[in-house]
Order: sequence, then C-alpha cells, then structure tokens
Amino acid sequence: MSVLVDTHPVSIDWEFHWAPYDMPTYQLVLEHISADDIVLEIGAGDLRLARQMADIAGNVYALEMNRSVLEEGLASFHPLSANLIPVCADARTFDFPRGITSGVLLMRHCTHFQLYAEKLREAGCTRLITNARWGMNVEVVDLQTARISYKNLELGWYACWCGTVGFKHGSPEKITPDVEAIIHEIIDCPNCRKNELPDPKFDAELSL
Repeated sequence: MSVLVDTHPVSIDWEFHWAPYDMPTYQLVLEHISADDIVLEIGAGDLRLARQMADIAGNVYALEMNRSVLEEGLASFHPLSANLIPVCADARTFDFPRGITSGVLLMRHCTHFQLYAEKLREAGCTRLITNARWGMNVEVVDLQTARISYKNLELGWYACWCGTVGFKHGSPEKITPDVEAIIHEIIDCPNCRKNELPDPKFDAELSL
C-alpha cells in the first residue's frame, strides 16, 4: 500500500514549482532503471515518471514538496503500485531511507545539487540519474567515484561536486578531441571558492 508522509516543506522558493518533462527525457531515465533498484526521486511532481519507474524497480520513493501537485497525481493515477511510496516532503530536510541504489533528479536549474548528492551518498546510494549539472540531456553521476582537486586539473571539461560545470583553459596545443571528450569529476572549483577567495582570476574561470 502506498504511503503519503506529510512533513511540510520548511521554505518556499522557485523549486517549489514543478513542470513535467517530455517522454524522451523520461525514457532516458528509465533506460538506467533495473529490477533490483531502490529508487529515490527528488521532485517527483505528479508521479508520472515515478509510476513508470515503479513498473521496473523494486521500490520507488517519490519526494515532492508541493502538496497540491502530489495530490493531483495521487488522484489521477489511483490506484498506485504497492512498490511506489509517495512522500510529501522537502528533500533538503527529509531523512532519506537507507538502501537506496539510484537517485533521480530532473531539475535543470537545481540550486542544491551538492546537498542532494551528499544525502544520497550517505544513504548508501551509488549513482544519481540527473540533468541538473549540464541543464541538458540525462547523465548518470557516480556518487562514490574519487574526485580530483580543481588545482590538479591541467585543462578540460569538469563537473564539480557542488554541481558547477565548466572548462579549465590551458595550452591551446594540448586541446585535442580526446581531451574535449573527457569530463573530469572534481572538487574545489572556482565557484566553490569564490566567497573565500574574492579574486578576479577566479571569476574568469567560473562555469559556462
């Protein structure tokens, strides 16, 4: 039996507003879901993606902070699969259940990427299926991979743990198609440090 847990969002901002994606975007997510997955979706909206994931995965926790949107989905898609657990909660403060294998975050302008990623990792999750970093397509982020420091990256595309993406410039002769094809997982990018180091040179290196 599905359960609605009402923990009320602690604050209201633009992330409170939900809008659906198209089916091709949802299909990109579904391609990465398997039968042994325990999924936690952040910003599940009216459950249209969560329902489809529940047809594949073992269990799906669907977090949505906008009560009216969630209730609309509950009414429209009743009855729900027994393995789909809708939760009315703010993902920033809700305690993620243990045993999650995959997080799902479709939110192109997400401002809390690092918080969500850290909470998922602490819950044992190994990967995050998302479009939040690049604002396009869908990627699978390895939450457990070792990340290098920005200062140790010579040049190339990077995706920081904070959610910022960009390109670190270097010697033009070293930029090759192979270099441009690699996205380096890093920490401590200029965006992370801009408040600590108010230096114009860091502003020039901020993400695209």
